Amino acid sequence: MSIISIEILKKNIPFFYILKNIEKEYNAKIYVVGGCLRDICLNIPVHDIDITAENIEYTKLAKILGKYLKSYAVAFKDNMRIMKNNLIIDISKLRGSTIYEDVLKRDFTINNLACSLDAELIGSIDDIKNGVIKAVYSNVFDDDALRIVRAVRFAAVFGFDIESDTMQLALSKNSLLKNTASERVLEEFRKMFQGRFLNKAVNIITEYNILSPLLDISKLDNEKLLQAVNLSDKFDLLLSIWCKDKNFIEYLGLTVKEQKNISAYFSIDYDTLKESDNRNLQYFIFTHADLIKDIIIYVKINFQDDYLAEKLDNLYNLMDFNTAKAVNGALLLSLGFKPSPLFSEIINETAFLLAINELKKDNIEEYIKTRWC
Repeated sequence: MSIISIEILKKNIPFFYILKNIEKEYNAKIYVVGGCLRDICLNIPVHDIDITAENIEYTKLAKILGKYLKSYAVAFKDNMRIMKNNLIIDISKLRGSTIYEDVLKRDFTINNLACSLDAELIGSIDDIKNGVIKAVYSNVFDDDALRIVRAVRFAAVFGFDIESDTMQLALSKNSLLKNTASERVLEEFRKMFQGRFLNKAVNIITEYNILSPLLDISKLDNEKLLQAVNLSDKFDLLLSIWCKDKNFIEYLGLTVKEQKNISAYFSIDYDTLKESDNRNLQYFIFTHADLIKDIIIYVKINFQDDYLAEKLDNLYNLMDFNTAKAVNGALLLSLGFKPSPLFSEIINETAFLLAINELKKDNIEEYIKTRWC
């Protein structure tokens, strides 16, 4: 557990001296605030830096800092953001008239910290030391219901426990989650699924039903999810293994590709697949080539069928998808075929035979002429 010092600030804030210069030139008082201080205390590499200031408007500070860093400051509701060398710098509006009022408006005690550039720490790191997620004030979830999801995400990332009074407060306010923007919830779940202590978070979700306005816990499988995270970090795959609540999945507003992938997982006819012979399994692999590695994990974990998963993997490794690319529209045109729905039939069948090594590359033209001319 690090104790904040000037040397530690210099180490974690590459533009520290620039801030000192701005502070002096504009008679301002600049503070590093929030989660980046928590991460510094936990010896976690800092990728997001949050700052605020007294005696200078945050918009002015952001523009001045942007000029120094030669990066443009993008405006949001109450903050401006600068991206520099994979570092996210948020310059926020002071919450209240002083830094002391500001920290009292932050969500959890692990985040209601501020530190001057002289290493004067405002707030306590006791709950960081003790691994406790505790609300700063009683209306914390009224002001932003997403903080309920954030509390669970912090449990996943840091392995911290949600303090009992905070848990009860969250449960009493969780109906407010229905008004929360889905994209914000999705961002929290993405971070949650990357957490080292994901088991703690999903157990909180199912044990306390804390996200009940959004999620039906009867359609969750924590055990399968925790098996899957050892095999993949793909969010859509993990989500589909964990959650069969299609309303929640639709609510999240996933990318088009993620939605397509989850539809593919959910549409697998396991009974038919289990009874299929090798050739039919090969055709299934061929038609799902871009996703087959993830499907194999889905079969292994979701259907708990190691044998079928291994069989699919072995068949996949025997197939030649590079050779299958030898048949294409240009080849058919050269053979005298005119563009038509027949194109896809010819390409699909011929490519499949090439992939399973029943047709050699040198025999493609002869096979097509014999089969379709």
